[in-house]
Amino acid sequence: MSSVLLSTAARPSAAFADGTDPSWATCSAQTISVTVSATDPTPYNVRGRLCTTQDSVRGRKTVELLVSGLTYDHNYFNSPSQPNTYSYVYAATSRGYSTFNIDRLGVGLSDHPPSSKLTLQSHAYVIAQIVQKLRAGAIGGIAFVNVVGVGHSFGAAILQYLAGTTTDVTARPDYLVLQDFLTATYAPGLAVLGAALATAATDPAFTSAGLDSGYITTMPGTRGTAFYRAAGADPAMITMDESTKQTGTLTERSSLGVARTPAVTLAVTVPVLITVGQYDSFYCDEASGLTCASGAAVKTREAANFGPRACLSAYVVVDGGHVTGFHIKARDSYNFAHSWVDKYTINPVKDANGCVA
Repeated sequence: MSSVLLSTAARPSAAFADGTDPSWATCSAQTISVTVSATDPTPYNVRGRLCTTQDSVRGRKTVELLVSGLTYDHNYFNSPSQPNTYSYVYAATSRGYSTFNIDRLGVGLSDHPPSSKLTLQSHAYVIAQIVQKLRAGAIGGIAFVNVVGVGHSFGAAILQYLAGTTTDVTARPDYLVLQDFLTATYAPGLAVLGAALATAATDPAFTSAGLDSGYITTMPGTRGTAFYRAAGADPAMITMDESTKQTGTLTERSSLGVARTPAVTLAVTVPVLITVGQYDSFYCDEASGLTCASGAAVKTREAANFGPRACLSAYVVVDGGHVTGFHIKARDSYNFAHSWVDKYTINPVKDANGCVA
């Protein structure tokens, strides 16, 4: 069996087609050659779509690097359904920012290495290479001044880990928007997700992909219960989510916890915005003291985990579950995030810690 497998035979994806691009941006497919560690020279291809704008103070200077969560690909950030409501790419580019929306290794159109190679640490190593290439103009020809890392769930964990561990300032994002990833977890909610997972090869969507037994996915019909707050979601979006689901790996799942350790979080020295659903069942339970009632409450929960240079901010998506990007109030959180990015990238006045009031 080849060490590099492509999933398109198992799960065709049309979301990188021109039909889903925002008409006000210039978008192009990009293929980036990366390695997964300093000791493994095997090249793998990460595929993504770069959308740039002509905004001189936003899109020509700042790019948002979009990193999806476990069992999600680029569709999470550029929904093929109702993109004006749910697509982060649409929201960012309409504000004037450029975006680079990728498929992580192991999902979508990117290469699928042996599952054991896909860990939080190896993904962070890959993202570091992409950040450097975005700064150097090696992706699309624009040398971006600012790289904003925007991650959902496992994608947020990757970015948080990278920011808290790399010593190379060129390899880490300048700012972090971390969706749906908090330090303290709610065990019953995570147990629901655990019960929903199965070996990907047993799922009809992936049986022909040739994936090894370390690749996992959610069983058919389980995503609504695991990821959504029904009162805050359109049932059609849950159906769409099921139709575009992707895989994860056992090693990704077992390694992500290191991103929550104090050694990592307290070492983050770039501004951080955390956004989370009010009813995210992985992190929020009022009766257990895990409040997600407001942005202020979440900031209070997380404040001790970050140092002063993280300039911590937080926002709560009203009636949102874990997959906030596919809930009805998603666009509100995107607008908040872009107002926050504006503060830091357009003529900011920063204090000694690099924070903007």
